[in-house]
Amino acid sequence: MTESSAVDDPRRHSGGATPFDDLGLAVGSGEPLAAHTWLGVGGAARFFCEPVDCEALARLVRRCQELALSVRVIGGGSNVLVPDGGFPGLVVRLSAPAFCGIEVDSAGATGAVDAGAGAKLVHVVAAAVQAGLAGIETLVAVPGTIGGALVGNAGGRGGDIGDRVRRVTVMLPDGTVEEREGDRLAFGSRWSNLDDGIVVACRLELEVESPQQLTKRMQKQWIVERAEQPSGSRSVALLFKDPLGVSAESIIAQAGCRGLRVGGATVHSTHANYVAVQPGSSSNDVRGLVELVRGQVRQRLGVELTPHIEP
Repeated sequence: MTESSAVDDPRRHSGGATPFDDLGLAVGSGEPLAAHTWLGVGGAARFFCEPVDCEALARLVRRCQELALSVRVIGGGSNVLVPDGGFPGLVVRLSAPAFCGIEVDSAGATGAVDAGAGAKLVHVVAAAVQAGLAGIETLVAVPGTIGGALVGNAGGRGGDIGDRVRRVTVMLPDGTVEEREGDRLAFGSRWSNLDDGIVVACRLELEVESPQQLTKRMQKQWIVERAEQPSGSRSVALLFKDPLGVSAESIIAQAGCRGLRVGGATVHSTHANYVAVQPGSSSNDVRGLVELVRGQVRQRLGVELTPHIEP
């Protein structure tokens, strides 16, 4: 959802502690967002809520639209960089059961999976594989939720999730819900046209295949992907998207960026497209490292890298 500037004092709206008090929802203030991200850095959300269902979410986004208050959805937090100053609007997590359901349909020659935006991608993959449905098993090592995967068109060597999307349910800034499919959906390299609202749910179209074969393929992909990722710490995150036809890691290594450091943030010595942060690091450390690496790659190789971490 596109962010807009917060009003001077949204607490004045209803005379209560927050502008959401009359909505019957549990909305907190000053929620530390570092605890909701892999890197564990950054400030607090001015307002924070985990709505119980779509109707509650609609009340929230309508109120935010009335107040010109920014809204941001946070999923698994694997590619989120929260500013040290925090987020001035409302942060939403779709963690309630109403947003995390997974239903499998494998009755016909082709199959489908219906999933809520808050469902973890790895759980969706596992459910599909167990039911003998092929097409997303190569995404098993991608962290985060299905909603985040759709917005960023998560993928890898075996293809992107956008290749399998049949329908997406989106909530617009006025709280209305619409179904998008066909030419109303567009997916590119780590991109989609789903950033104008909040992804609520989706349907993926898959092919029927032997669960045993799928399980072997999924396990092999898991091993390969894990070998290419840092282990032993959650305080790491992917730095840049791969340019067309080449890996960002090879470019970063070629530019001599391994081990570069800004404050407590360091380019991983073995996996060069990852940032590792130390306790006490700041969001500004990570942001400074991203720009340092981009500048060095640009200067030495003439390549412009696009950050994977979302500010």
